[in-house]
Amino acid sequence: MNKLSKSILKIGLMMCGCFMLAQTAGAAVKQQVVALEAAGNIKDVSQEITKAYFYKELEIRVVQAKRDISEGLDRLDSAIVVLNKAASGDDEVKGVLTFIEFSRDEMKTTITQPYSEENGAMMLDFSESLLEGATLIGQKQIVKNDTEQTGLISVKQMEFLLERINKYYIAHKAGFKDYNNVVQLKNAIEKFEANLKNVNAFSYPAALQPTIEKINKFWPIAKGFYLGIEKGSLPIIVMSSTNNLERALHALQDYHLKKMTVN
Repeated sequence: MNKLSKSILKIGLMMCGCFMLAQTAGAAVKQQVVALEAAGNIKDVSQEITKAYFYKELEIRVVQAKRDISEGLDRLDSAIVVLNKAASGDDEVKGVLTFIEFSRDEMKTTITQPYSEENGAMMLDFSESLLEGATLIGQKQIVKNDTEQTGLISVKQMEFLLERINKYYIAHKAGFKDYNNVVQLKNAIEKFEANLKNVNAFSYPAALQPTIEKINKFWPIAKGFYLGIEKGSLPIIVMSSTNNLERALHALQDYHLKKMTVN
């Protein structure tokens, strides 16, 4: 083999190696995005399931509440499977996932039992336990200085906060009138607005501008409904407001996910 042939072969091997490294890095990024989304989904459903539980027990929008519980539990199961696959080598995450599975099983059992104040309190506790575990796992997936990921995190956080706000609203109506629940709702509203500022500062394409305008226009209206927690007179409107805002946020979430997983 002459020098030219050897040089060509060497260059070819280097290019092949670089291509394989790029593929490996791309696969790792995709796995990380999937794990981050799964952790975010657990945060969402931790609030959604308990919210729907109280709607069902108060006999408000029962059909939708039952559907939300069923779909929420399915999303929880799927997210746990994803995170178990991604948790190899991380004993802390494995331990947290074991606790999340335990909380899920206890939640499923409680949902099937007759309603009582004790069971309602347990559902609130389960929602907070799932949230804490999912938050820790999600933090381990964050890459600093990643603009797309920062955008996705803000959008997912807003979705979670809407469910949290709605959860405390309906729990208060169900009799859990501890003022701390009012404080938690107001804190969630403040955090939503902080994340909305991040969304407004992000450079979204023109096609998504109507969606962002819709969120900004409707949010002050929904906020007014949410702040009526101590009256509790608008549970159906509150649920509809949450659903409307979440549908808009899903469009932004899809945009970030596609950008982060593109080859």
